[in-house]
Amino acid sequence: MENAPDHGRTVRNGSLAMIGLGVLLFVLSLVYLIPHDMGVTSDLRSRGVHVPAVVTECVEVSGPQDNPAGNSECRVRFTTAEGASVETRLAYVTGTVKARDTVTVVYDPRHTDTAALASSIGFWDSLVRNALDVVALVASVVMILVGLAVHLAYRWLTRARSRPGVM
Repeated sequence: MENAPDHGRTVRNGSLAMIGLGVLLFVLSLVYLIPHDMGVTSDLRSRGVHVPAVVTECVEVSGPQDNPAGNSECRVRFTTAEGASVETRLAYVTGTVKARDTVTVVYDPRHTDTAALASSIGFWDSLVRNALDVVALVASVVMILVGLAVHLAYRWLTRARSRPGVM
């Protein structure tokens, strides 16, 4: 029995890892995901300007095997209402956009580095993005609670086992 696996250590480390990842996802959700998605959509809806743009570059981030729509990282070039030429990253892109396509984008005149397809900031697209952000937040809380419960149960059992006359 000298080489018996230490399942207790595995449970302890797994629960601590789950707590750590849960905290990381929780902070990421609260600090970046939710504010970013809500902020970009809100800014573009409230003061966004619609202009035609040309997609200058698209790099596939995930293909149809990962996501039926595919995800791409695209850049667009457009002319602002003031006549300045801007090239920036396009927010919220699926695989439907290709290089050299002409699309309608919405940009924020205060921050021309923020642009999205007009169809990407619609009600349903925003609702899905916000729902996914909330799912990430809820999942992080569940991970933390389950990790804490397992860790506390492990500690209770190891202490109970070490006391004489118990178990």
